[in-house]
Amino acid sequence: MTSPTDSTALWLDFHGTHLDLEVAPGADIDDALAFLGTHLVAEEAKPGESDREPVATLRVHAPDPGRLAPAAGTVTEDIYLRKSASEFFTVPARRAVVDGREYLECTKTGSRFVFDRAARVIDVTLGAGGHMDLVELVRDLVLKHQENTGAAVLHATAAYRDGEVVLVTGAKGAGKSTVLLELVEHFGYQVLSGDKTVLHELPDGSVVAAGWPDYPHLGYGTVAKYPGLKEIAGIGDDYVPAEGHAFSPVGKFAVDPLPFRDRFPSAPVGVRVPVAAILHPAIGPGERTVVEPLTGSRQEHADVLRANVESAFDGANAGWHHYLEDGRAAHADQLARIADVLAGVPAWTLTGPGDLTAENVPPTIGGPAEVAR
Repeated sequence: MTSPTDSTALWLDFHGTHLDLEVAPGADIDDALAFLGTHLVAEEAKPGESDREPVATLRVHAPDPGRLAPAAGTVTEDIYLRKSASEFFTVPARRAVVDGREYLECTKTGSRFVFDRAARVIDVTLGAGGHMDLVELVRDLVLKHQENTGAAVLHATAAYRDGEVVLVTGAKGAGKSTVLLELVEHFGYQVLSGDKTVLHELPDGSVVAAGWPDYPHLGYGTVAKYPGLKEIAGIGDDYVPAEGHAFSPVGKFAVDPLPFRDRFPSAPVGVRVPVAAILHPAIGPGERTVVEPLTGSRQEHADVLRANVESAFDGANAGWHHYLEDGRAAHADQLARIADVLAGVPAWTLTGPGDLTAENVPPTIGGPAEVAR
């Protein structure tokens, strides 16, 4: 029987990446677990029942304004856990390094992290509204460990149906979310991933795709297409997008993930499935949507896919902590094989406004008929 001072022990798992969580009384991480729970499996840890080596043990303490702060007068530097064109997704912080430990304070919320690489422990205390700070930490640790063990992270949405996925890949603003929601709305798919898709090579050389938890971030041209989505995004009927930006990444809206999941169903938690098809959209104004087979050689297709591979180790803010070293170089051959396998999957380009119908979607993707909703 537990006492009021006992911590709750949890395991978090994402396809071979494990985190241990020790949650102290008074520490509320329910919102963070609800967000992550579409793709990470959380289980109550029981002593002696697991031989899994965790990437880190996260000790989540009860809120306390003074806890986990470095000594007064410690020199700090301004950094970002995440910097986005959207203020909603931007997470500024202050960092200090003392005796080999990194101290971070998120300046919006007051959440704090202390990274102790030697002990493989990260201490956490969350400020008001700080559950997304914990989500950012977990996602960063998991993605970096996945990459260090040979996974490729593709900038792609993924639509799941009947044990397979359709990947929709391209640069920011290409229309990946629009095409994903078209498949879900009209063709019986479920959302596997809304921004990144994690790809694993299996021992037999085949490749499978796993989804990733992210916050829906949608342009007005996408939001306006689907009944009820404007209300979920908090957009009034009088909103008018800036000229030329209905289909651009400028002015995107952060959408509450919980009602979004009710509106657009999610794939089962923890699935990894083969890729049936790949779409390369470049949507924008136009009279009709055109879907055409991707031209070029297999090598050229592999090069296009590699251009859309991203990494948690790259970018201006990738080094907001140094708990995990970059071990990607050891898996360069594996990443090349993943791209080569995907280059052999049927693929199409998609231009125009992005409206998908039984007439313009290849049978491999659409099936015999649209699914009424």
